[in-house]
Amino acid sequence: MNISLKQRFHGLPAGFHLLMLSDVLSGLAMGAGYVSISWWVVTMGGASDMAWFSTLTALVMLVALPLTAPLGDRFPKNRVIAGGIVLAMLSGLTLAIMAWLHIYRLAWVVASESLAMFAWAIVIPSMLSIASELVPAARLSDALSLQKSSQSVGNLIGPVIGGSLMAIAPAWMALGSYALLLAIAAIGALRIQIPSRSLEHVRAESFIEQIRSGLRVRWRIPLERSWAFWGLLVMTAYFPMVATLLPIKLHQLKLPAFWLGACEAAVSGGLLVGSLWLTHRLLQRCSRPRARAFAMWSLGAVFLVVALTDHPLVMLAMFGIEGALLSITMLIGQTHRTLAVPEPYRARVSAINVLVAKLGGMLGPALAGILLTRWSLDAVYLFFALFHLLTVPPMLLLPGVNRFLNLSHEEVKDWYLKQHPEAFEPVAPAVDKLKQPI
Repeated sequence: MNISLKQRFHGLPAGFHLLMLSDVLSGLAMGAGYVSISWWVVTMGGASDMAWFSTLTALVMLVALPLTAPLGDRFPKNRVIAGGIVLAMLSGLTLAIMAWLHIYRLAWVVASESLAMFAWAIVIPSMLSIASELVPAARLSDALSLQKSSQSVGNLIGPVIGGSLMAIAPAWMALGSYALLLAIAAIGALRIQIPSRSLEHVRAESFIEQIRSGLRVRWRIPLERSWAFWGLLVMTAYFPMVATLLPIKLHQLKLPAFWLGACEAAVSGGLLVGSLWLTHRLLQRCSRPRARAFAMWSLGAVFLVVALTDHPLVMLAMFGIEGALLSITMLIGQTHRTLAVPEPYRARVSAINVLVAKLGGMLGPALAGILLTRWSLDAVYLFFALFHLLTVPPMLLLPGVNRFLNLSHEEVKDWYLKQHPEAFEPVAPAVDKLKQPI
């Protein structure tokens, strides 16, 4: 493991090391912030407020993503990331002040967190695609694996900090720590040095045309269109189990906020193990499609156990396993899908992937809120676990997905442009030169 890790680090530029540091700090802040805010809402407002909070903030992200997606293709990504993190910091400060003054109004909390959702809509597409500008295509798999690991390190520690502070200190202290961590992360992001590239062809497009082009690419490529549709159903089933129902379940079990932080940290610990070791070991023994199938079926089984158990230690173990399995599905798909898109389109196209996830993040909690008025919490949890399990076969049978995943990293580079040039019309000059005969 140590030799493999050193080999993956070797030769990567200093800018990528700074990106990893920024990822650690951002993950630390997001983990602490999620636990602190969710527990505050559940404690002060109950299950109904939590369902509304999850749904409305996801709706803000859903609207913001297509509007902000072109920023990463239009301006230097390090500045886009830093600017977005500063906005999220302002949201955290607002919530900390509200908690300090003992003010809790759901509308105000949603409004403040909506600013953070808008901020992350700016940050996430650039964060997902900036590695492709810092490292050569042959090293992108290693880079994305290490980036996922650095995010997991932050997400591993952040929830524990947030949960511990919410358990032993006033809410304003936990929320204030969230804002402070974001301020440090913004400084780290600004120090990332990315290679200069011409942005003239991007700025020549109108902002609206850039938004339309990202959507057009996803729609005109059959594999991506199918992946987006079924991915939406996966996310609709997934998000309530980890973002809406989990805090409610732990609160009903009369467990302290620490347990919510511990479950979130277990997911991140699993992601860390999966991205640094498990995924690579698994791919040495089987193909990418088989590894993906194993991970997706196993995830379905894990969520069934989470839905059926009330034992906190069993839940903790299941969320750790979930993180490891999640890293397999993410790393196998994300590397290929990133390389397959021409570089000038990557930020806006990555945003569409996040858009699909956030649409599920809106629909899932909304459905959970409706079902909670009619069914018990355990019944709702089991419904979403079975729903998630039913999405596995369609995801494994996407048209052409196995052929796509079996391509090497060199073969998959700009694959969508070669296979579906019509998806990128009108083609910008910087993209046009990438066309090659099939």
